[in-house]
Amino acid sequence: MPPSIARSILIVDDDPDLLRLLNLRLSSAGYSVNQAASGGEAWQAFNAFRPDLVISDIRMEGMDGHALFARLHAAAPSLPVILLTAHGNIPDAVAAIQRGVFGFMTKPFDGGELLARVRDALAVSPPVTPGESANWHGFVASASPTTRELLRQAKQAADSDTPVLLAGPVGAGKTTLACAIHAARASAGPLYVLDGEQIADAGGNPFSSIDWNNRATLLIRQIDRLPSRLQVALNFVLPEHDPLKRLLTSRPITNSRIKLIVASARPLAQLVEEGGFSGELYYKLANTVIEMPPLAERRDDIPLLVAHFLAGLSPPVRSFAPSAMALLCEADWPGNVRELRNVVSRAHQGAISAVVPYDTCRELLREANLDEMQALEEARREFERDYLVRLLNATCGNVSQAARIARRNRTEFYKLLARHALEPESFKGRISGI
Repeated sequence: MPPSIARSILIVDDDPDLLRLLNLRLSSAGYSVNQAASGGEAWQAFNAFRPDLVISDIRMEGMDGHALFARLHAAAPSLPVILLTAHGNIPDAVAAIQRGVFGFMTKPFDGGELLARVRDALAVSPPVTPGESANWHGFVASASPTTRELLRQAKQAADSDTPVLLAGPVGAGKTTLACAIHAARASAGPLYVLDGEQIADAGGNPFSSIDWNNRATLLIRQIDRLPSRLQVALNFVLPEHDPLKRLLTSRPITNSRIKLIVASARPLAQLVEEGGFSGELYYKLANTVIEMPPLAERRDDIPLLVAHFLAGLSPPVRSFAPSAMALLCEADWPGNVRELRNVVSRAHQGAISAVVPYDTCRELLREANLDEMQALEEARREFERDYLVRLLNATCGNVSQAARIARRNRTEFYKLLARHALEPESFKGRISGI
């Protein structure tokens, strides 16, 4: 039976007869098929239309199937790739699967087997189409290939109960993507949102009010700011061990299906090396990582984002002149989506006509760039925390030694540690660098 949605498949082989055979079988099954006679042509075709599946021969002149897969996987980790191989090349195909290839088929192959493999591969590559904007991924503007790839990864993450780590610069849209993952979950419960820095400032146990018995989603923003004691507690809640979960909540837990999503603008792997984040917790979170690129790397999304922001303002009738929109699409956006939203809001507030002109847009961008420059106090806070982490790491958490090096008395030093939610105990047992 033809698929209800015409999924796109790119077939790659330097044998024209095999290309024709694959094209015939897949097209007759209702798939949209493009073909390439080499790895180089396939890479160009991939960048042109982003297929849902790639079927490629291994042995080709120039860029072979292994090299093509490596480039495809780096650009689109969620894209399934099936490799075709002769019987004598099976060890090559097995090695490729270990690197992330979806599967391989030996030549010659049966038409029914081919279609079955294709169905299995497309099942793990969810379609992302503009017509579905009212559904779960309506949270995210998806005009660019980069963002559509993000949404495929998000849908895959939503179908699993494993934690998800959203990484990327400040303002890139990590919270928005987390909301999309939550919306994509079948029969999802409530969405709980916590902030690591706010938790550090407030103290207490923020997990105690969460009902761990439903299919809720827990989003922890700024996970890098989560105090060490709560990193330990959160590490306990990830395995399916009910007695350990009672460390977080007094409620009886029967069948927890909560989905954990965490976000960080700072690289957690680096913080682990510096002693500022639990390595055990990080390695559990890092099983599924989705990298949010800066807005400058997905400029095709900007017109959609502008339209979305304008629609949420009152009255939602203003627009940007074509020259102004072109300026928005060319800007650097150091503050990413957050900065774009602020520019649109200011343009709407100050507009005296239905269309925002070029000159107004240019001035707003200049002001926005000034706003995005890191404030001196914020920069000082970042430097201070990084310094304390390195100091505690070097002294293995010895407060007396660290305070002496920092030329502070113990009381002052403890206040500094409390300000940044740093606990000396988490640094003990490390090899001293002093």
